[in-house]
Amino acid sequence: MAETQPETTLYSRPSFTQTLVLNSEYTKRVHQRYFRSVVTALYMLDTILYVIGEKAHIDQVQAGVSQLIEACTSDLGREIERLEKLRDDNGISGTPKYSNPGSYEIEIVSPQVSQFVALMLKMDDVMKLVDTLWLSNVIANDKRADTEHQWQLRIQKLARRIISLRTAAYREARTRGKTDEVASARQVLIDKGIDLDDDEKDDADAELDAAAS
Repeated sequence: MAETQPETTLYSRPSFTQTLVLNSEYTKRVHQRYFRSVVTALYMLDTILYVIGEKAHIDQVQAGVSQLIEACTSDLGREIERLEKLRDDNGISGTPKYSNPGSYEIEIVSPQVSQFVALMLKMDDVMKLVDTLWLSNVIANDKRADTEHQWQLRIQKLARRIISLRTAAYREARTRGKTDEVASARQVLIDKGIDLDDDEKDDADAELDAAAS
């Protein structure tokens, strides 16, 4: 009599846990407002693409997501260079100490999630430089606030783009009759302890609008 094989999940995907430490209060707020929505979209986008299963389509969408994140990361890098020059030109050394940094455990299930974590760390570096210049009386309160607002809008725009790609991928899976497979794969993530929003609700933009207000 043949042995009954245990039920398996759709695929076996690698993952690892990374600790994200954010120092500035501003970056912690950005994390609170946008991080879960973006990373949920990245988790589900990656999962849905593999359910759809066309390599060319997977590569195209993942490359598009990477380019969106890379563009924002590159702009943050240029901002770091500008702020470091301003700091050095004013003879300032050292960086502030923060009384209550945030520490977050992140499940890395795709290269794009890792990219977004790196982006958040680079944003924290920008804000540490801004705080250094503010504490040293090089930039005023309003300039500090303007810089924070500028980057909040940039992250909000990035979040909307990524969420829209997730929504489009889900609709494509539904058109192809892959809804049950997506639901099963989503449950695998939940069983791993990943806290996901309800992917079938198109309320992410409303959530981002509420967070930004």
